[in-house]
Amino acid sequence: KIIDPFKSKQKYEVRSPSYFQVRNVGNTIVSKTTGNKIASENLKNRVVPVCLADLKNDEEQGYRIIKLRIEHVQERRALTNFYGLQLTTDKLRSLVRKWQTLIEANVDVKT
Repeated sequence: KIIDPFKSKQKYEVRSPSYFQVRNVGNTIVSKTTGNKIASENLKNRVVPVCLADLKNDEEQGYRIIKLRIEHVQERRALTNFYGLQLTTDKLRSLVRKWQTLIEANVDVKT
């Protein structure tokens, strides 16, 4: 007997913060609530990488990847907050040329 693995899953809509033009980022799947495992608790703190070009409808920003972390769940919507910024590997390689050194730094910023 073949059991469909998606029968025990629920689909949630991932929403970006209000300061982005596009609010609907996509969908994510989570196991349904069973016993002590609550579906909304399993969703919290998930990190969703999204291209900035998709969020701003601007193809010039295609090399930036925004990380959004799910903070709250309301009904079937997962609300996110900014978590990090990353450059694509091809953009990083174009910035670093031969015979030059790359200086990496981590900075804690308070907002």
